[in-house]
Amino acid sequence: MEQQLYIVRRNSGMGGAERVAERLAQNFSDRYQVHRLWAGNRFNGHIIPGRKGPPWWRSWWYTRFINSLPIYHQNSVVYSLEYGPNCDIYRAGDGIHRLNVLRRYGASKTWMVNPWHWLAPKLERNSFESARYVIANSELVRSHIVQTYPNVQDKVVTIYNGYDEAVFNVAELDKAAIRRQLGLPVEADKILLLSGSGFERKGLHHAVKVLTNLHEHGCKAYLIVVGKGDSGYVQNAIKQAGLVGYVQYKGVVNNVAQYYQAADLMVLLTRYDPFSNAALEALACGCPVVTTRNNGAAEVMKPFSGLVVENIAEDQAIEQCANFIMRQSFDASAIAASVTHLTSSNEKKAHLDVINQVFEEKKRQR
Repeated sequence: MEQQLYIVRRNSGMGGAERVAERLAQNFSDRYQVHRLWAGNRFNGHIIPGRKGPPWWRSWWYTRFINSLPIYHQNSVVYSLEYGPNCDIYRAGDGIHRLNVLRRYGASKTWMVNPWHWLAPKLERNSFESARYVIANSELVRSHIVQTYPNVQDKVVTIYNGYDEAVFNVAELDKAAIRRQLGLPVEADKILLLSGSGFERKGLHHAVKVLTNLHEHGCKAYLIVVGKGDSGYVQNAIKQAGLVGYVQYKGVVNNVAQYYQAADLMVLLTRYDPFSNAALEALACGCPVVTTRNNGAAEVMKPFSGLVVENIAEDQAIEQCANFIMRQSFDASAIAASVTHLTSSNEKKAHLDVINQVFEEKKRQR
């Protein structure tokens, strides 16, 4: 019987974890019979539930269905990127839920009215405890896992995200030519880029503050925002600073590599990111990154490839970012070369080693 690989992620789409699930399926389809189990897909004669209802209901119903499937056997590996389902390998790419709640709500108790915040830790614990191996995509995530679940310490393997070297690389054209192609302001002193989903968590308000500071110092910079999220909460700040027109929203784009190549810097002052794919992709394109210590991707950055802010809440942090952007010049080739060990092919090999280890362990247990 051919070896089976089941990839479990409730959502399908363009989010970070969803892209990882798709990449895993593509990478291993030549080695195993691969099945992607996402809500709305058909498997074993049934439509997988989990697309309708509030978040807690979608996750509970999806987990219940996945755990009922005949996929847990000696000739299979269940690789989960989702809270809840039983699995052989759990990729903890969403971090630790309790810590995420603390970051978002602080001392406020308003989280308590949301049933999801009560259910998620129970689902999360099951994922950690059922897995033979837990994959963290940064040492930041690994430390949070061990802090919260010390009993799984020996299971945890760190595998950094990888980028597609055929797509993300230093452009042959100069920035001005790429900017003209994309309709970006060629006359800008600096073009800053924010790329990602969920603008509040990604730090759009901090990026607007940096832009404001740059303009106060006579630097006519533009902020280009790529991805999806709610930008309404920063509109008043943009108007009050006189920056209408200097912040441009492009939505979800298919050619994001060109935006990395066109930008002077990526500004991702995130509240928390286990490991930002966008930051890694920007570096691979030779675009320096300004981010926070709460981004796992900060672990792979060098002093010449950007700035890591220790605490974005400190008064001087915005000024620090603006000064860095105005005063620094960058070597795109050196920045790109600094992450060549983080290609998708190397990531694939690391995952393959873990998957094969599970198959070997199951074989010995027969």
